[in-house]
Amino acid sequence: MDEQAVTGYPALFDSLSEHYDQSGVPFFQVMAGGLVDRLTVRPGEKALDIGSGRGAVTFHLAAAVGPGGRVDALDLAPGMVRHLAEDAAHLPQVHVATSDAADPRPPDPPYDVIASSMVIFFLDDPIAGLTRWRALLRPGGRVGVATFQPWEGTWRALDALYDEYVEDPLPTDDRWDTDASVEEMLRGAGFDGVRTESATYEIPFTDYDQWRRWSWATPMGGLWRRTPESLHPEIERRATAILDASRASDGHLVLEATARYTFGEA
Repeated sequence: MDEQAVTGYPALFDSLSEHYDQSGVPFFQVMAGGLVDRLTVRPGEKALDIGSGRGAVTFHLAAAVGPGGRVDALDLAPGMVRHLAEDAAHLPQVHVATSDAADPRPPDPPYDVIASSMVIFFLDDPIAGLTRWRALLRPGGRVGVATFQPWEGTWRALDALYDEYVEDPLPTDDRWDTDASVEEMLRGAGFDGVRTESATYEIPFTDYDQWRRWSWATPMGGLWRRTPESLHPEIERRATAILDASRASDGHLVLEATARYTFGEA
């Protein structure tokens, strides 16, 4: 995920926005659903989705608050904002705007709930960002952030291809390796009642080609975008062999991914 070194995150996600999370693979959506479920969002509440992308969290929040609630969805990439606004146009409780997750300026604080999935590790200073998020919550409001647990198994083997073939990747950031380190960020931002839950999901891919198309349209596509095309056949051969080891009895490729959910109260 170190394409920031080449493009900057807003430009990267803007370039991915048309196809981002649109491949039919239940990856970001299932993790976002687990986050919103654990936040016990109630009908009529006012919720904020920070770093909304194409709406993995937004639509779960919208269903939870219902037509009597409100969901403000913020993203810094113009393409993500445009596509999400179009996709959510039928939901009057959803409002989409452009804003930076590091210093969000939503239209209608304070909020009952803030949810943010697979975003916080993109912030240069997560504690400073979380401190600003806390100021957007009403007293007793709650926050939930989803991050990845360290890759294991097939995901780790695929990630190793990136390290092998991409020249000069950014150093690994080990702040996200443990529950305790992420919890400490929330406490450092002033949140109370900090706790962590985890969930492991089986992510199905119909075949190798679907995995490749999916990976292209995420930051993980650096494996392809930051390597010479002349190496792609070799990378494909290596990746196919890794993925074949995860093939289920029905022929689908099934990869397990574990999400970490960290919660706090204002």
